[in-house]
Amino acid sequence: MVREAGVQLICRQCGSEFILTKAEQEFYELKGFKLPTRCKECRSAKQTKTQSLTCSQCGTELDKAKSNYCANCLQTAHFELEKENKQVKMAASAARSKLEASESRRAEFAEMLRQKEQELAELEQKVATLTEDLDKAQQFYAASGWLQPVLTEIEKRLEALERAQHEITYKVLETIRVMQERYDSLGVVDVIKRNLKQSVKEEV
Repeated sequence: MVREAGVQLICRQCGSEFILTKAEQEFYELKGFKLPTRCKECRSAKQTKTQSLTCSQCGTELDKAKSNYCANCLQTAHFELEKENKQVKMAASAARSKLEASESRRAEFAEMLRQKEQELAELEQKVATLTEDLDKAQQFYAASGWLQPVLTEIEKRLEALERAQHEITYKVLETIRVMQERYDSLGVVDVIKRNLKQSVKEEV
């Protein structure tokens, strides 16, 4: 029903009649909006309900301008975040310590490897020197092989001379012993010397 002051409508939500003034009609037409189908009270209630928020954690009603969490849930979330952040820092610190220890061990292993490589190089040098000396010795032995029979003969003659010397020494000592036994009672030194010289000449 259209009136001079406005239009009468029925609210589709509560069923009551409400008047939409001429100024309101012009406003809706100017904005390009459709005419409202709810009364002012139902529209206000719907707008209030739409604007109201609840805590995402516990469901407590919140002001739109504030956080999506109530104070208690926000404090709990902050505490959990701090706890998680602390755990992350501790894990990072432990990982850093392990990394530093690993770097230290790697440096120790590198130093040990360097020392072993140096020892190996020295050992290889010694082996090379010994191999060279062995080659020289083999070459010398091969070159001086013709001397071996001569050296063997000389060794035999030296052994014969040593045996002869031992025999002569034994005979001289035996002669001295006999002479001492023979002339101990006489005490004639000159006779002993003369007989000793004669005995040595005979042996030679």
